[in-house]
Amino acid sequence: EQRVEQNRGACRTKHSRVLSILEERALRYRNRTGGGRNKEYEKGQGNSLDETGTVDTDGLTEDEDSESGEETEFLSAKEKELLEAIKVDDELLQVHGVAPGSKAEGVCRVVYENLNGLNSRLSENDKLEKARQINHDLEVDIACYNEHRLNLSHKDNRNGFSQLFRGGESDIRTVAAHNKHEGKECGRVQEGGTAMVLFGTLIEQYEFEESGKGESGLGRWVVMTFRGENGLTTRVVSCYNPCYNKNLTSKTSYQQHRRYFILKENDDTCPRKRFRQDLVRQLKSWRENGDRMIVCMDANEDIYKKSIGKELTETNGLNMKEVVGEHTGRPLGATFFRGSKPIDAVWATPDLEVVGACVMPAGFGVGDHRMFVVDFRLESLVGAAPPKIVRAPSRRLNTNIPRIAENYNRILEKSLIEHRMNSRLLEASDKSKTAEEARVRLNQIDEECIQYKRNAEKKCRKIKSGTIPFSPEAPVWIRRRQVYYSLLKYKQGRIRNRSNLRRSAQRCGIKKPLSMTVKEIKERLEVCEKKCEYFCKHGQSYRRKHLQNRLSIARKKRNAVAEQKILDIIRREKERAFWRRLNYVMGRRSGKSVRKVQVTQADGSIIEATSQRAVHEAIW
Repeated sequence: EQRVEQNRGACRTKHSRVLSILEERALRYRNRTGGGRNKEYEKGQGNSLDETGTVDTDGLTEDEDSESGEETEFLSAKEKELLEAIKVDDELLQVHGVAPGSKAEGVCRVVYENLNGLNSRLSENDKLEKARQINHDLEVDIACYNEHRLNLSHKDNRNGFSQLFRGGESDIRTVAAHNKHEGKECGRVQEGGTAMVLFGTLIEQYEFEESGKGESGLGRWVVMTFRGENGLTTRVVSCYNPCYNKNLTSKTSYQQHRRYFILKENDDTCPRKRFRQDLVRQLKSWRENGDRMIVCMDANEDIYKKSIGKELTETNGLNMKEVVGEHTGRPLGATFFRGSKPIDAVWATPDLEVVGACVMPAGFGVGDHRMFVVDFRLESLVGAAPPKIVRAPSRRLNTNIPRIAENYNRILEKSLIEHRMNSRLLEASDKSKTAEEARVRLNQIDEECIQYKRNAEKKCRKIKSGTIPFSPEAPVWIRRRQVYYSLLKYKQGRIRNRSNLRRSAQRCGIKKPLSMTVKEIKERLEVCEKKCEYFCKHGQSYRRKHLQNRLSIARKKRNAVAEQKILDIIRREKERAFWRRLNYVMGRRSGKSVRKVQVTQADGSIIEATSQRAVHEAIW
């Protein structure tokens, strides 16, 4: 997996190998930012799943550095040696600033990173899954990307960013750009490209007509516009400055732009200079209109010493601030994993309030550049913060399931008997001297009963995530997996009770668990991981076989009640799967209400209707 070759006296290491090591080192910070449930993270933290695929969150706050054992020390030394050999800057391995925690209320979280290419497949796309998991864990509102390397007009790239990032609870809006002038020549992969994804919170303030791509059609930048109360307008821009390349026939972004400017505009100006001039001109025009701006950019040059960074921060010009360095009080270090200079940054105008900003270590994101995480005060973006949508939690008490109803009644009766509720009701009625006193005492008892009912409902059942459909075959591997995670914790000194661990291993058919080495445990754990992944993908077929088997047993026993319940389960799961697929493929995304309509008059002139009455008359 590792390729080291001698080239001009320098030691060169395979790009993907270095990134994988940086990713493993960066996984410790996933713990502090909400933690994703990906395979590597679970391996590092020792999480466990129950028989329905629910994560056991015990121990998630443990520091990964607490691991002990010769193997861990050996791997760390091996990684350190490799990173030192390729001269990875220490700054790249640390968080610049404070790692983000749970997003506070009234905050808009913006993340930015260079994707270093993204595949448009929906299945078996590890990079996409990791990007979606990061957005979920960090509670991202706006995700800015560049260098996606997708020719979005190619027939094989059927899925755009809207399809790639759709699927969570939040509604989304996307805008993506590529060089449309060389789409036919490049195939499905095309260098460069920019994109943005908007999640949930700010969709009501999103202005579709004012958002979009750069006018040149080169995919150099995309913009999302948000209009709040009193005409307050904020624009978020994601842009990519092409890296210099002197090969005239190459398909790099630099040469693509150069060919366009020469052939279409008869201009031989350097594409990097044209990018700077066009971008600054556009930003100044927006700023003159009073718009607030956030710019996320891969500049491919030192943001402090070179021209583009200076023009953005010039006092007499745009007067923007490099938000991470400004917020943390120290300048950025290297942002590319093999670099030594900061070539990426996020800038914002002074009228936007920054409440948190950091740069994550290399390997935390999906690309080969470091990820930026910036929190802005929502009120400074769109005026008064939009109302927060609080979804009602699912009810644990379901009377259609007899087992749950029985558990609820048993727990509630136990609490009522333990606290003598019947005798206390009689005492309140008999011993109260006045009606007012009786009313007060009975209300207190009633409030206490409500608390017992809530407690009984909380404990009557566990709500499972259901990532692995239940079947008799799946829990075997899930439980073994959980035992191996517990054994790793035992080897780290985090589990003291040897007897319980030994009994759990015996129930799963694991022999001599305490005498296993860390290496053997991890090898067995890897087998269980693969089996769990298999049941995640193919568990539904095993689920159907299990239900059909239970149905045939109920029919043989002539148990009409059980037969009907199983048939109901089969019908519900079949309908849910059918409509989920149909809605995903055919469902149209709902938009905002129509605010203005253009009407063509008899003489050919166009009148724009903006008031509510005029819009209604123009439409109806």
